[in-house]
Amino acid sequence: MEVKKEIIVDKPISEVWGILGNQFGDAYKWARGLYHSESFGQPAVEDAHCSNRACNTSFGAIKEKINVFKPNQQLSYEVIEGFPGFIKSGLNNWYLTKLNDNRTKVHIHFLGETQGILGVIMKPMMKLNLSITIKDALQDFKFYVENGKPSPEKIKDIKKNKKKVKAVA
Repeated sequence: MEVKKEIIVDKPISEVWGILGNQFGDAYKWARGLYHSESFGQPAVEDAHCSNRACNTSFGAIKEKINVFKPNQQLSYEVIEGFPGFIKSGLNNWYLTKLNDNRTKVHIHFLGETQGILGVIMKPMMKLNLSITIKDALQDFKFYVENGKPSPEKIKDIKKNKKKVKAVA
């Protein structure tokens, strides 16, 4: 299962990376469906501030591990805990490209693998849902980077899911 999406952010690449990479543990501040996140673990990848992130999401608790951390270029992480049994793996790759001094292209390339009969049955619906989720995440990310605050859609998500929200600033 593969999903690719991209968006243009009207900010310098260093500001985009500052939120994406340097604030890896704080994704809950801007992403819909993510109600709390925090980084943990000593960095295992050069330049990273941590090695893992724990997240409270709309579909439950997950843990992620950083695989690639290249400042102003690439962030790659995989889910290492919390997927249902029919999902074998999920790897999210974010790539940044400087377009000019004040514009950055953000590209997401998600790779996931299902397993078993349930995985075969669920794969088409999962791909559709992931495509929507990734598109929404990019829009939320763009808004947050450009405006310094959560998107209106993120605010609605927080209000709608107050019971799931923990430590959202």
